[in-house]
Amino acid sequence: MRTIQKKRLLGLLILILLLVLAVVCRLAWVMIVQSNKYSGLAKDLHQREREIKAPRGTIYDRNGVILAGNKAVCSISVIHSQITKPDEVIRSLSDLLLIDEAEIRKKVETVSAREKIKSNVPKETANQIRDLNLDGVMIDEDYKRYYPYDELASTVLGFTGSDNQGIIGLEVTYENILKGENGFILTMTDGKGREIPNAEEERKEPKAGKDLYLTMDIQIQKYAQQICEKVKEAKHANRVSLVAMNPQNGELYAMVNVPEFHLNEPYTLENQNSSELSAEKKQDMLNKMWRNWCVSDTYEPGSTFKIVTATAGLESGAVSPEDTFSCPGFRIV
Repeated sequence: MRTIQKKRLLGLLILILLLVLAVVCRLAWVMIVQSNKYSGLAKDLHQREREIKAPRGTIYDRNGVILAGNKAVCSISVIHSQITKPDEVIRSLSDLLLIDEAEIRKKVETVSAREKIKSNVPKETANQIRDLNLDGVMIDEDYKRYYPYDELASTVLGFTGSDNQGIIGLEVTYENILKGENGFILTMTDGKGREIPNAEEERKEPKAGKDLYLTMDIQIQKYAQQICEKVKEAKHANRVSLVAMNPQNGELYAMVNVPEFHLNEPYTLENQNSSELSAEKKQDMLNKMWRNWCVSDTYEPGSTFKIVTATAGLESGAVSPEDTFSCPGFRIV
């Protein structure tokens, strides 16, 4: 009887040892062999990524005059898990950012990693928010496109959107050159998504976009626009376009479409109450305002084609430089 009990105890002991050995082997496999995999997964789970915007490349004229540059601004966002005084956050952001409290409350109460409240916030306003030291309110450095000459060459240069991406004109044509590469900051958080104070951060610096140099001359562009505005007024025209270029190599010195629009406020329709327009009608009017007629529209060449006619006559021998013609303004054929 005792022999049978000893055999059973020995078998049970061996089974327990085998189970313990299996657990130890499994732990060794997870903690040693696959340690890099699981530490990486844990790191991803507890890291929060914050983007650092890259400054967009500057656009210059042929003489190095800045036509499109960058202005330092900020982006304001909130992290739900870090907010300790939601009512104070809502009231303060509403007052300083001039946004309705209901709109901010909706974002503050959204359970997510991050909710953007507003971008392109002036640094002065961002500093006021920073001084309030509100838990859960994040302020990130950003850049806004700035055009020092505002409406000059507006249809040629184009403008950028809220995320600093090119929308029309040269801004979108050379988007891949101008846009740069954003960086990021990785911060450690606890199980509730709150950032751990004094924890190590990983940072990748942004790469600025490349600059773009045009053949345009800002002084010729200004003079050409003045001429177009005078012609528009004198002829009571709806619009006037002008292109000045070097015929030897095709370099463009100026390209004007009057009336131009304000590059720093590209969505503002002059002499129009936008609130009275439907979304479709407003978009249609904006597209017409942004249109570069010099390259997008067809027109009757008129007197500009006389050069082609004269050249063909001389080259074929039909006329000579000594020939004269009487032009009454028409010819019956």
